[in-house]
Amino acid sequence: MLNFLASIPRNVWLLVMAQGLGMTTLNVNIIVVGLAGLSIAPEPWLATLPLSIQFISSMMTTLPASLAMGRFGRRPVFIFGIIMTTLGMLGQGFAVIHGEFLLFVASSFLVGVSHGIGQFYRYAAADNVGDDQKSVVVSLVLAGGLMAAFLGSTIATKTLHLVPDVIYAGCFFAAAGLQVLTLSVVSQINIPKPEILPIKGRPLSVFFKTPRFIAGMIAAAFGYSVMTFLMTAAPLQIVSVSKLSDAANAIVIQWHVVAMFAPAFFTGSLIKRFGVEKVMATGLLIYAIAIGVSLTGTSFWHYFMVLLLIGGGWNTLYVGGSSIIASIATPQERPKVQGITDFVITLSMAVASLSAGALHYLLGWQAMTKLALIPMAIIALVIILMVMAERRPQATAE
Repeated sequence: MLNFLASIPRNVWLLVMAQGLGMTTLNVNIIVVGLAGLSIAPEPWLATLPLSIQFISSMMTTLPASLAMGRFGRRPVFIFGIIMTTLGMLGQGFAVIHGEFLLFVASSFLVGVSHGIGQFYRYAAADNVGDDQKSVVVSLVLAGGLMAAFLGSTIATKTLHLVPDVIYAGCFFAAAGLQVLTLSVVSQINIPKPEILPIKGRPLSVFFKTPRFIAGMIAAAFGYSVMTFLMTAAPLQIVSVSKLSDAANAIVIQWHVVAMFAPAFFTGSLIKRFGVEKVMATGLLIYAIAIGVSLTGTSFWHYFMVLLLIGGGWNTLYVGGSSIIASIATPQERPKVQGITDFVITLSMAVASLSAGALHYLLGWQAMTKLALIPMAIIALVIILMVMAERRPQATAE
């Protein structure tokens, strides 16, 4: 194990650190954005609109960002994303101080742009290793987000009242300041500008006819949407409905993020040993257990366990799907393949987030968890179809 870690390129470790710092900033945002939105929104059901706008702008960014990386290289685009995060977080802070909901929404749009770009850290890491190690380094980069679980929660709770008489604004200012560190890390990444070759690679239509690509994309996208759907509504449920404290909400989100990223230290190795199909199926089983727990009560520990399980299930589905996408395309095909994949992922996240606030307001928490069974069933179907399609040639050969 130590020999393997020593063999990992420096770029990968820098991307692990960049992922950790970027996710810390976003974790601070996730903990407080819905509650801050509720404090200045003209109507309660608009509280999660800023977070939904982030997912929409992230969706709009992914494909242009991927194509820009293919033309100009990854590092300049990563730096642009960091600048957008900083401006967005500062704007959110000032919006809370002045009670300007439209400014808050506009600033959230910029934060979403950075999130769309930051998703490509995992693909950048995969570019630095061979096909047999891609799932491992993708998993390792995501493990960098474990930093966000502890640092993000600490920043959020310690800076709630940083600005006198205005709750939440200080959280956004502190998160903006953290981006200075992120910039110093990303500026050291040495990823050469890609060579533009005349070979265009296969058209996207070929990939959309490939069961393995479809399964990888749907598992990552719908797995992310289930997590987003429940995570978006969780702070509103915990604080506004169950009347638990901001500190309780921060603890739940903190351990949710731990569960999202801690398994990444071994998810890649499990994929190499048991196969991506079994690992993703395990993620679905974990999601099912989480939904069962959500239907048994609404105490702090129920929320804690549901979000903990949702985090673990997300990791297996996202790492599994991403490892398929990272290895299925040639270098010439990666910008468009990875771009369209992350467009679908963020589209699913946007739909989940947009619907979460309204459905929580109209139907309630437990009804929402039941609705999550629909995307889970679709994930199960595409995994089964992938396995059947890949066994068919073997059966024919025999």
